[in-house]
Amino acid sequence: MTTYHLIFHDDLRQEINRLSAEYKRDPDSPGGREYVGVINATKALQSGREDAYEGKRLGYGPQSHDLRDCAELKVPVVQETTPGGFPRGPSHRLVYREFDPLPVVRDGRVVPDPDAKPYRQIVSFGHRSADPAAIAGQRLGRSRGLPEHELHGVIGGGRPAHGKDLREGIQTTPHRIPVPGDLLKQAQILRDSPPAGTAAKPTTAPQANANRLPRPGPSKSKER
Repeated sequence: MTTYHLIFHDDLRQEINRLSAEYKRDPDSPGGREYVGVINATKALQSGREDAYEGKRLGYGPQSHDLRDCAELKVPVVQETTPGGFPRGPSHRLVYREFDPLPVVRDGRVVPDPDAKPYRQIVSFGHRSADPAAIAGQRLGRSRGLPEHELHGVIGGGRPAHGKDLREGIQTTPHRIPVPGDLLKQAQILRDSPPAGTAAKPTTAPQANANRLPRPGPSKSKER
């Protein structure tokens, strides 16, 4: 099973820190439950277990941002019902994209590293009513209704291979693209940092923790 380095959008990291503080005050608060939900989902993405969630690739349309390089997980946080009393689907969405492993330079040549991990960038998380996909588009600097030239030829969307309206063979993870230039530094730090627990953390390089989030304290709270 493929494992991934995680990169968090700065705005999302601030939101997660806020949710972490709410969790510490009250694990059963709405923010506390959201914290458990987003942490569980990001751990699944890091370890390649995204199939534990419903998910789909995102796309592009004249009234939306071009997110053909993104996918979403449907994250259950709160149980909701329709006016008729029927259960709704998962309440929250997590939007992410995926990048190729970085190559290495050997004998003056750039070559693939067979041991290098690919990357996943977590861009947005929130209740479906807040439109996390639109938030992701804004955070990625996309303009609503305008296609991204860098994504020319990329096909997004499609129904997932699980859940309602099954269609086998439809991929639910993002198209993997090269690491964008604005994320190269973070990607290099993650690639060159030792795995967690194998070495002391350098106090002079806080960026080395770019893929680590605050952990919840002792609690019996579970994702709902």
